[in-house]
Amino acid sequence: MKTPSSTAVTRLDLLAADTDSSTADPAAAERGADLTPGATMQRIVNFDLKEEGNHVLSVTVSYYEATDVSGRTRTFRKLYQFICKASLIVRTKPGPLPAGPGGQRRWVLEAQLENCGEDVMQLEKVALDLEPGLTYIDCNWEASGSEKPILHPGEIEQVCFVVEEMLGPDGTGAKEQEDRVVFGILGIGWRGEMGNRGFLSTGKLGARHVKPVGRKLV
Repeated sequence: MKTPSSTAVTRLDLLAADTDSSTADPAAAERGADLTPGATMQRIVNFDLKEEGNHVLSVTVSYYEATDVSGRTRTFRKLYQFICKASLIVRTKPGPLPAGPGGQRRWVLEAQLENCGEDVMQLEKVALDLEPGLTYIDCNWEASGSEKPILHPGEIEQVCFVVEEMLGPDGTGAKEQEDRVVFGILGIGWRGEMGNRGFLSTGKLGARHVKPVGRKLV
């Protein structure tokens, strides 16, 4: 497989069509097999599409053609070119909340998930992978026990998290980078109409921390 951002080619393991990919032996699937006249053989390749743009899948087949008196080796290659487009657009918006009872800082993180593809999708999971010193409250369908949202093309689902820092014994909380508190990464998983799974993870999200400015009494 050749991806848009890489000049190198990624070699893909072949799996038998009737083999569980989680326990399959790729080497066993790559070994040759005898085909009688009219017989067929199927192999499966798995590749996670992580970027948009033009992809090229190259398939090379080598076989030995035997006859009654002699034989010869033949090789051919086929190229499959396809364009990968985004299925989901994620827009995020952080905002401050009043401090907790222990003085810990809190924020609300909102996200809009828009189905920008051409197929219906069912959202399966939305979760935060937080930096150390932070925890969060899930305010979405999993926490409330609601049904998983189904998004038709162009539809939007709004999700929300309450992010809270955990204060240590010395009173320190989440670390700051240039007056910005980094929350972590938002991950979204979904399933398409044909059962195919998709997953998207954002870059590191966060919010600027505005330090209070004292006033001088005159």
